[in-house]
Amino acid sequence: MKDVMTRALLFEGRAMISVWDITAAAQKGAALHGMSDDAANIYGKLLSVTAYMGAGLKNPTDRLTVSIDGDGKLGRAVACAEAGCKIRGYVSEPKARLRAGEQPSAMLGEGVIGVIRDLGMESPYRGVGRIVKGDVTGDFAGYFLLSEQTPTALSLAAEFEKGECLVCGGAAAVPLPGCGEEYIVMLEDIMRNFTDIGAALKKSAPRELIEEHFGHFSPDFLPDISPEYRCTCSRGRSADMIRAIGEKEARSILKESGVIDVHCEFCGANYAFYAADIDKLFKKGVGE
Repeated sequence: MKDVMTRALLFEGRAMISVWDITAAAQKGAALHGMSDDAANIYGKLLSVTAYMGAGLKNPTDRLTVSIDGDGKLGRAVACAEAGCKIRGYVSEPKARLRAGEQPSAMLGEGVIGVIRDLGMESPYRGVGRIVKGDVTGDFAGYFLLSEQTPTALSLAAEFEKGECLVCGGAAAVPLPGCGEEYIVMLEDIMRNFTDIGAALKKSAPRELIEEHFGHFSPDFLPDISPEYRCTCSRGRSADMIRAIGEKEARSILKESGVIDVHCEFCGANYAFYAADIDKLFKKGVGE
């Protein structure tokens, strides 16, 4: 089954419900990094919330970066999204595991959530939140409320077993302008059925779940989105990074190491630049 995000307007446009399944994307990302199941469970939830946030990107040049900087076993975790819900991510300690009796919150610990939305404006939007629960779902619900002033009923799931992603996805309901308190109460009540969104997604597709739980509100379905794990690194982009540090620094690295290796954290690709490549970069401006 392909990954999919289904969205629908409720109460004549007063609220929106989103349900998504990114099991294939989470599987691909975790496998690329050789993650432990414990690390992948957190990583999958981060990819999931990033897919949800990235669904709002419209222009080809729009970018979203979400980071979690905690003092737990996982270290730093980063996920990115681009228009079309193309997502990718990595964690500092992909092999991290919980000891017997340790709570999942030990993977994140305490720290900071960072969100950067680059929408082609003069300066990107930057949002900050706190990791206080050591739980991606609870902490991002808090981020949406406090940093973006968007009360969000959020449910995320990621379940890995022996390297296989059994399920990864989520559900979110948000009030839109004109949504009165009576509608918010109904949304909150129905969203309680999505406490275990993982179990629900194992049985039903996102559209089926919306129809089952919100069908009596005559949902107005929007076009589906197809999330996909895709890294955007390339030799050309790596060359641009080397140009950015300047010729003096590039040649200093080259003199010391004999090669400039550019490693992509998102997919593990390596791009090697030797003396002849650096000559082309700074003398002819050729990046390939």
